[in-house]
Amino acid sequence: MRLSAEQADTIRQAVHAHLGADLRLWLFGSRVDDQRRGGDVDLLVDADHRIDPIAALQCRGALADALDLRVDLAVSQPGDDQPIHHIARATGIRL
Repeated sequence: MRLSAEQADTIRQAVHAHLGADLRLWLFGSRVDDQRRGGDVDLLVDADHRIDPIAALQCRGALADALDLRVDLAVSQPGDDQPIHHIARATGIRL
């Protein structure tokens, strides 16, 4: 995983502050591959409740500012089943 422990903590804290503590969080994409370089931070927030889209945008902005990296934030919530959610869970690392 190409995130420091501090970056992973920053991600967890920001997501929980903006979207709630009862979430599952996955890092996926290029940052899970130690052999690659660069790349954005791809995150999946897996929730059992509806997530306010404005709160998700605010969370993404806060993460990008705190990490000084581009952040892509996918949200899986009840009634929303997208292929990217399956990919993130299958190939990602739970934070």
